[in-house]
Amino acid sequence: MQVLDVDSVPTHVFELKSRTPNSSLLLVVPGSPGMGHFYVPFASRLFELGQGSFDVAVVSHAGHSPGYCRPTDGGGNDWYALEDQVAHKMAYLRDHASGKETLYLVGHSIGCYIILHMLKQIAPDRVSKVFLLFPALERMAETPNGQRLMPYFHQYLRPATALVWLVTWIPEAVRKTVLKYFHFRSTPSDHLDHMVQAAINIDSKSVYNILNMARQEMEQVTDPPLELIRDHVHKMSFYYGVDDHWTLQSCYLDMAERFSDHDIQLCTRGYPHAFVMEASTEMAGYVHSRLR
Repeated sequence: MQVLDVDSVPTHVFELKSRTPNSSLLLVVPGSPGMGHFYVPFASRLFELGQGSFDVAVVSHAGHSPGYCRPTDGGGNDWYALEDQVAHKMAYLRDHASGKETLYLVGHSIGCYIILHMLKQIAPDRVSKVFLLFPALERMAETPNGQRLMPYFHQYLRPATALVWLVTWIPEAVRKTVLKYFHFRSTPSDHLDHMVQAAINIDSKSVYNILNMARQEMEQVTDPPLELIRDHVHKMSFYYGVDDHWTLQSCYLDMAERFSDHDIQLCTRGYPHAFVMEASTEMAGYVHSRLR
């Protein structure tokens, strides 16, 4: 993991580059929290399966990288909105991947929404395949998690941010132990360090950005962008969770009915919405199987 300047924003980026020159890039756009560390095992397995046929990059969301907070612009804008994240990922492609003629785009959760809006700005013949994993594309405020967590995105936003600041004063060894045994109990042992490191580094400033963006998601992500999907569905592979508390089951049913001749899948293996915590290897296999 390295910190790159992406559109003048210090950003954690994980890159794997083939020793053999190639013109293809598989770009992973995270969900939220949008820290690329969570996706290292997933991206590493994809790169391994690709056997050098494409490079891989995971670009963290602007403002979600611990240690950086957006300075106010005088208008009260001190966090990064969804449209900022779209511009941020486009800036990465422009400044760090301009030589890549073929793109494979992999979005997770709200990262799928960001990718769909990126497609407005990318030449169609440059995009070979789009993967939308556990997509959060509509009615987010109506989902179980949306309803349960809504107060934290509004009236509890600043208290929650302050609580995270207090937690950072707890010794790191104690926080790591708590995370390993209570939050990441189902995470494979060979992936555990990446998950814990991502969570342990989170700070109050990144949480402030994360919660503000989540609030916007509840307000803005209401109707699916059907026109965008219709224009690119022949390149898309949807993968919905069977018990996903961030996406209503009816969203899968509606999408499968609208685009019945296309690749709209429902998970039959019980993977959670946050698949990176316990099914990175399996989901990498799924993505790669549809690249061939």
